Amino acid sequence: MIRLLLAALTASVGMIGMIAIVLIGLPFWVVAMTTRALARVLEPRWLPARTFTEYEPLIGWKGRSNVDAHHHLDDVFHVTTDVEGWRGQTTLESSDIVVLGDSFAWGYGIDDAHFFANVVAPGLTVKTVGVMGYNLAQEFLWLERLAPRLRGKLVVWLVYLGNDLIDTLLPHKQGYTMPFMRRLDGAGTWEIVTSHVRPAKWVHTGRYGRIYYETLAKYCTPSTQARREYSATESLFGRAKRVCEGAGARLVVVTIPDKAQLSPSGHQLLMRHRHDGEGLDPDLPDREIRMICDRLGIAFVAGTSWLDAADYKELDVHWNEKGHRRVAELLTDLYRRNPPAAGAGAANGGRASVGDGD
Repeated sequence: MIRLLLAALTASVGMIGMIAIVLIGLPFWVVAMTTRALARVLEPRWLPARTFTEYEPLIGWKGRSNVDAHHHLDDVFHVTTDVEGWRGQTTLESSDIVVLGDSFAWGYGIDDAHFFANVVAPGLTVKTVGVMGYNLAQEFLWLERLAPRLRGKLVVWLVYLGNDLIDTLLPHKQGYTMPFMRRLDGAGTWEIVTSHVRPAKWVHTGRYGRIYYETLAKYCTPSTQARREYSATESLFGRAKRVCEGAGARLVVVTIPDKAQLSPSGHQLLMRHRHDGEGLDPDLPDREIRMICDRLGIAFVAGTSWLDAADYKELDVHWNEKGHRRVAELLTDLYRRNPPAAGAGAANGGRASVGDGD
């Protein structure tokens, strides 16, 4: 009997203890659940990247017009586009500088408030013509289409070394068809192919790396230079120069390094993706593109003279706020030293007095 009473007493004490623990913890649980619920209500709803683009019959896809939404990369960021689908607070007609490119020109991963086109020097206006995933052929087609609206402007073409050169030779990106460059003969004659572009997605069975490290390593290896990629790039640059001259605009090519080119750890990463025993030269792509621009009489700036690894996001290849400020400074410097006037492109032979760095 005594044992039963002791057991009952022990159970009662245990039950009381559990109730006490629950009562003590209940306020914390209520606060946590309330906070989580409020966060879901108050935080902006973000949309996937594909919702920011739509099919375009010739170019493959374009920026969706009148977007006012959020997206998530390393953090939630706010994006707006104009009636034509471009970012930037000004119109194309009222801009001093037009920036041509891909996701770097689009400002992937950054709020409108910190986007480089919106933080240039006061009195200077920038419009970006770029969309995530574009290759150089797509960017050129936009330059050609918008040429009648470019008179008197400085056109800055951003070329991302991580994948732009190889993408320009591919007919699709992860199944989404896009214009590409195709060689017509062995003499370096190239054409832009658009006849395959369709709204329906192809069945995609290939493997795309995050930034094509193997190809970038090849570009940085002296004995394995990708002559096809550079030849196609030179063909596009030559066309772009003629378009800008005819439009009375001035063209500058600016390379955007992958952050793997900007640090010792990044160099080691590229070394691991080589397929031969040759040395690695991270500056080699810039020298190759500089030679192309010199042959064509196009102004050139190596992005490595303005950007370093600290300008990029920690877990992504795109720029952080500091990087966008640096690009805004670069654009401001380019315009300060080369203010285009109507017809300046033709009058100056398309060559601007642009130097590297500051």
